[in-house]
Amino acid sequence: MDNSVALKSGDYTAAILLFGAELCSFKHLPTNTEYIWQADKSVWPRHAPLLFPFVGRLKNFEYKYDGDTYTIEQHGFARDMLFVVAEHSENTVILELKDNNHTWQRYPFQFSFKVKYCLVENKLSIGFEVINLGNTIMPVSFGGHPAFNISEPNDTVIIFEKDTNPLSWILNGNFISNHTKAVTDGSGQILVNEKTFNADALVFKKLESNWVKLLSKSTGKNLKINFEGWPYLGIWSKPRANFICIEPWQGIADASDFNDDVSQKEGIIMLAVNERIEKSFDIEVNF
Repeated sequence: MDNSVALKSGDYTAAILLFGAELCSFKHLPTNTEYIWQADKSVWPRHAPLLFPFVGRLKNFEYKYDGDTYTIEQHGFARDMLFVVAEHSENTVILELKDNNHTWQRYPFQFSFKVKYCLVENKLSIGFEVINLGNTIMPVSFGGHPAFNISEPNDTVIIFEKDTNPLSWILNGNFISNHTKAVTDGSGQILVNEKTFNADALVFKKLESNWVKLLSKSTGKNLKINFEGWPYLGIWSKPRANFICIEPWQGIADASDFNDDVSQKEGIIMLAVNERIEKSFDIEVNF
């Protein structure tokens, strides 16, 4: 298809849309098992959007930089823009977005944002590279938002590698409050049900765990997301929906008492001229 690129490795395939560089399929061919949510518009119309140049909601959709105020969409603009193919082989693709007239109105910086997908059998690696191509310090954050198919909420357990009782930061509307809550059973597991996401996303900071698993209680099949090196993790779904998003973040939504100065925003990276930052996470399927 002209609007996507395909990857293959052994019995596994992946497909990535050029629009938003969005992963739209990760499949096991012999069983025709699709691991990625298929964007049912009546529930949630996305698969795995990329978050750039900011993660989450900004207060009034605004931020201040060097005395000026700019308006930008929730999670930034990358998820709704066309990327170009920088490299493509049978099992790897690198897609790139650069600054343009559309981005300058929202984000007055020169940048290269590359996303690399590499499929090796049952493991898909997603790498991010951001380069400051301008002549001024550039504030930036980014992250993933992949949605995974589940059979139903009551059949799903979320398992943390090391954290037995991780605390989720409570949202105040779309913003991070100063309060936390316990969300596991005390042994590092979230027993998902229809009410788990009634108050929106679960947000974690600086976990000890390097991975979490989605486990089916009925079959024992699981999917592991390795996010080592990422300071924040979001877990989200629509209430009672048959998908769960596991979201490694380099950045976070505004705090409810934030003053809009982006240089002081939690999780923001102030990227120097010609500096780059790279991070990646892996999705490993075991069913």
